[in-house]
Amino acid sequence: MVTLNDSKDHIFVTGTFGVSRDSNIFANRDSAGDFIYSTGVSAEYTRRAGWIGVNASVSGNASRYGKVKSENFSNPSYSMELTKQTGRTTGSFTLSGARESRADSAANLRATSWNYNAALNYKYPIINRFTLSGSFGYSARKYVDETQLSNLSTYTSSTDIFYILTNERDLVAGYRYRYSETSRNTSTTDQSVNAGVSGRIIKGINGSVRFGYQVRTPQGSQGDSSNYRGISASGAVSYAVNRKISINGQLARDFSTTATDASVQTTTAGLSTGYSYNRQWTISAGTGWGDSQFLGEKGRIVLDPGPPTLFGPNRHDNYANWNTSLSYILNEHFSATLTYAWFKNWSTVPFADFVRNSWGLTLSSRW
Repeated sequence: MVTLNDSKDHIFVTGTFGVSRDSNIFANRDSAGDFIYSTGVSAEYTRRAGWIGVNASVSGNASRYGKVKSENFSNPSYSMELTKQTGRTTGSFTLSGARESRADSAANLRATSWNYNAALNYKYPIINRFTLSGSFGYSARKYVDETQLSNLSTYTSSTDIFYILTNERDLVAGYRYRYSETSRNTSTTDQSVNAGVSGRIIKGINGSVRFGYQVRTPQGSQGDSSNYRGISASGAVSYAVNRKISINGQLARDFSTTATDASVQTTTAGLSTGYSYNRQWTISAGTGWGDSQFLGEKGRIVLDPGPPTLFGPNRHDNYANWNTSLSYILNEHFSATLTYAWFKNWSTVPFADFVRNSWGLTLSSRW
């Protein structure tokens, strides 16, 4: 760590090395497994001086496959956050970009893309019990050398009103507008209203839970011209069993657009827990479930590295997964993590019906 400007500025450098085994590197029925060897280096900068705080980072990660050499990659990434935590109006501005190589379980192939994100978040107390907050965001996913996949750009605006019910609990109501367009000259408009609770949900459980109603309107050739309607949900809660054990839960239900330009309504739920034996040893585990309903009247044929696969309204996926990890922290400069994960996808498309399990060991040093 490098400290500057009377300890107001800090620079950290982290190096990582990992080895893993993935039984299904393409996330489809016919995929084989492989060993993966990974290295990475990152630099972080933080500044806490004046009325604007700064968090910034830049990193590079590379992975080499034991057999499938064509999937080797070297991916850079960067991020920046400007925060204002004082004064009547508070908020943040974030900017990030990353080159990502991963297996897509909705497209059932591996792909590399550049992902860009920008967001402006604000919070303003109107009167004693009411607070206004909201955000404006932009995100883009642009695929590298993948003409069969569609690039996606998304613009989002949301507004929330918080009402202080008690010192520990807020009621919240909000509206979200989202517009997405693809490189196939299709687009969708999403509008959602929601309401919920933030803070202490019930005794011992803290977090935020919201439910609402949403409408998706497609334009172009993506399905028919009818609107898609459904319940929306989002939630993240935590429960501290004691000082060493905590349980976390997540819930989400939303529309999305896949890399194959299909509208999907996805519902996900998950539980995770962690146990800190002492300052050095921590064990954690998690499990999850998801349901993806592909929407629209028109299916489409996409040629994957395998047999043609039908994507469209006739496809319906469910998945279940669980994972566990063991972490060891020697000191502030060195840590090691051993992980195992299992994932099963059930699909009405046989090519998308697969099992995937993986294990990995990661060594990390931070200075």
